[in-house]
Amino acid sequence: MTVVFGGTFDPVHLGHVHAANVAGNILNSSILMVLSAAPAHRKAPVASIEDRWQMLRAACANEHRLVPSDIEMCREGPSYAVETLISLNATQDRPVIWVLGDDAFDLVHTWYRSGELLGRCSFLVFTREGNKTRRLPSGFVEVDELSVLKRVSGTVYFGEQAMEEISATSLRHDIARGCSVQHLLPPGVMEHVNHRGLYLT
Repeated sequence: MTVVFGGTFDPVHLGHVHAANVAGNILNSSILMVLSAAPAHRKAPVASIEDRWQMLRAACANEHRLVPSDIEMCREGPSYAVETLISLNATQDRPVIWVLGDDAFDLVHTWYRSGELLGRCSFLVFTREGNKTRRLPSGFVEVDELSVLKRVSGTVYFGEQAMEEISATSLRHDIARGCSVQHLLPPGVMEHVNHRGLYLT
């Protein structure tokens, strides 16, 4: 079983680490923390790919379930989930479980070659309190047992576990204003931010 938690990690923060660890615990699995090298559906990251990779490595250093992955860094061009799934040999009977929040899940239908996701992955979606959105990509079905995600692609499980509400955008703004954000970042990440002078403008 392969489980993926992807993101631009600009910067990686404790909200990412917490969500990934929750997924790892409930699935009893390690989690590939896949750095989205060149995201196609959002503005370009502020920090360089090298800086984001070093921060992700630092964030995962003391987390036994979290494994930083440069699989998207090794490809040229935009980062597409479907190409990552192909690289991970995902199939209908051996799907990759993709972990994400409900805000990102609501946009899955807009992802590049989204129709191909049906035969290669299933989704574990963490929902925010009060959000009752259940918009499923075409062909996907909601299930109420986590074990189904491991057996067949095209399935979605909505987790109700409480997530930490931390915004990378807000973190960048706070750093630029000189506010302390140490308590919101994993060990080593703040050190890298300070050393490199990231997010100051």
